[in-house]
Amino acid sequence: MNPLLSDNTSIVAGALAKAINDDRASKMKAKAREGVRYYNYGNDILSNRIFYLDKDQVLREDKFASNIRIPHAFFPEIVDQKTQVLLSNPVEIICEDEGLKAELDQYYDEDFQVFLQDAITGCSQKGFEYIFARTTAEDRLKFQVADSLCVIPVYDDEYNLRRLVRYIRKFIQKDGKRVAINLAEVWDDEQVWFFKSEDKKAYRFDTDIEPNPRPHVLAKNAKGEFAGRAYGQIPFYRLQNNVDERTDLEPIKDIIDDYDLMNAFLSNNLQDFAEAIYVVKGFKGNNLDELRQNIKSKKTVGVGDNGGVDIKTVSIPVEGRQTKMNIDKENIYKFGMAFDSTAIGDGNITNIVIKSRYSLLIMKVNKTETRLRAMLKWINQMVIADINRR
Repeated sequence: MNPLLSDNTSIVAGALAKAINDDRASKMKAKAREGVRYYNYGNDILSNRIFYLDKDQVLREDKFASNIRIPHAFFPEIVDQKTQVLLSNPVEIICEDEGLKAELDQYYDEDFQVFLQDAITGCSQKGFEYIFARTTAEDRLKFQVADSLCVIPVYDDEYNLRRLVRYIRKFIQKDGKRVAINLAEVWDDEQVWFFKSEDKKAYRFDTDIEPNPRPHVLAKNAKGEFAGRAYGQIPFYRLQNNVDERTDLEPIKDIIDDYDLMNAFLSNNLQDFAEAIYVVKGFKGNNLDELRQNIKSKKTVGVGDNGGVDIKTVSIPVEGRQTKMNIDKENIYKFGMAFDSTAIGDGNITNIVIKSRYSLLIMKVNKTETRLRAMLKWINQMVIADINRR
């Protein structure tokens, strides 16, 4: 049996560190972090380095060559297109009972629309996102996004979800040092346990939290007495981007990287050499590395008797790079199933042409809408239960 399913808190605490470390090191979470990074303009081009072989045939990094690194924001545009088209019309409540509709409108308000937008955006970036139901201080159910990068589902031997772990790391100042505090929550369908770890120490049952464990919803009256209740289910929902939980970045990442490289090295070529090759005769210096540095930084070079410097201009393959960039751009929108607003076409702009340009985006939106409807069904069941309770 999975030790995270044990009722012994010491066994659960002992298993948490390995479970969290394995989760952070998983390929799925690595892909999810990659999607978040690209959405925030952290493309691989930002870590690009340029190398050359010196006179001893040793590979060295070129510190003097231009290394322009421009991340192109294709991915955030593609994700935002899907999100905005999908949620262009707000969620509407249709109900014959006006009293019930008035109650429902208090749950499905403007904040709920913001929540849906965050959920779809996170799902597209990471391949899946978790939704968390909680009760506010006003004793009303509310939904928010629980970062899927910090959530671990715990299944039994028959692959039924039995528990769920949510973890977080924060930093505090202790004795003049910056110390990492690791917090973990273990949820089941009735209650939640709290665990704590300082820096790299083992997790322990958090005795600073009272009561621990506690029910999903906890209230304290004027006399200091606790009262609580459970939702009767684990209050988390896993929203999948697709059946394989792939990110929207995966089909187009390599193409975006190629576009970034084509663009960056075109800029490097134009800035580095100014379309020139230097032919040096009778060079007075120790090695060609020194010559290259002098030309780059001082714009001068010493030559010997009968020496000289000839400048040979070359043609940089601008058209070839531009053609490749255009092909990459077309493929990014095609395989990313998005709408290219810069596409000109043949000038024949009709309703059919406009519709065809949106066809891939609409196809992707329709696939996501099916999964969104399933999530809304789960949300609505919890909302109705909360209305009946209140």
